[in-house]
Amino acid sequence: MSNVQNTAVTGVAGRPPQRILLVDDDELELELMADRLKSLGFETHTVSDGSAALELLQTQSFPVVITDWQMPRLDGIRFTESLRNQGDSETYIIMLTVLDDDSSHERGYFAGVDDYLSKRAPDAKVVAAIRAAFRAVEMRQALHAVRQQQGAGIVSDVASGVLADRLRAEVKRAVRYGRNLSVLVIQLQAESGAPAAADTMARAVKVVSDAIRVDIDFATRYRGLDGTQRIAVVLPETNGSGASGLGVRLSATLAARLLTPLEAFTARVGCASFTPGQEAGPSQQIAASIEALLREAEASVRVAPSASTPQRRTETG
Repeated sequence: MSNVQNTAVTGVAGRPPQRILLVDDDELELELMADRLKSLGFETHTVSDGSAALELLQTQSFPVVITDWQMPRLDGIRFTESLRNQGDSETYIIMLTVLDDDSSHERGYFAGVDDYLSKRAPDAKVVAAIRAAFRAVEMRQALHAVRQQQGAGIVSDVASGVLADRLRAEVKRAVRYGRNLSVLVIQLQAESGAPAAADTMARAVKVVSDAIRVDIDFATRYRGLDGTQRIAVVLPETNGSGASGLGVRLSATLAARLLTPLEAFTARVGCASFTPGQEAGPSQQIAASIEALLREAEASVRVAPSASTPQRRTETG
């Protein structure tokens, strides 16, 4: 079943239209939600399953998709995975659910779900979630425009893959439980000026992984928008001060363990933190874009004299 609700929505110039795609196999629930969103001032289009939603999204743009979890043919999780695998990283996906256990939510976050909403949530919560969704879409589109300006040939590994999945899950967990989240970005540069080779980067990731908390923190390589290979360290429940201290220690550890008779490296470490509930500051953009967190960390690199050694200079921010 498909039903277009034509609603005049007054938008702000330059912002995406307030169009929402609703996906649910229950016709009554679909109609009730469409009427509800229409009364709140949103333009809605409805489809009855994930397959129909994927097909429609090939030809039409919907900045926000609200989908049920349990559906025949293609459920909400598999629909989300399919959409993300097609390269769509901008559409904001809200999952309707009656489930309230952390493991179920985490599965959705790793699939690419951006937020959860109860079918019985009050109007105020529904509107808040949708407004946050459109703000997130604006940020993603702005970042996409920046990437295009920097060069069509530059592709960030952060846009998809294991780091994106982990950051998405940790940001959502931080928001849900009101906990801190920090990220360190480590860049290695040889004294000759060349970037670290792949085998050196692999060794560096192993050194970092051995120095952080098992089953809590996470470290992996990624390629930034400028094409540079870096290491990202995701630190749940860690504030900026704690992350900066760890950055100093990691840079010193890397300086000690990566030194070879043929080459020495400069370890540069940047830090960015996200605290749910902050009223201002660049960290407010983190929930809208996982790449914003890494860009903030990359931009914050500075020299840390206390971590310096005679063999190698280390930097942190």
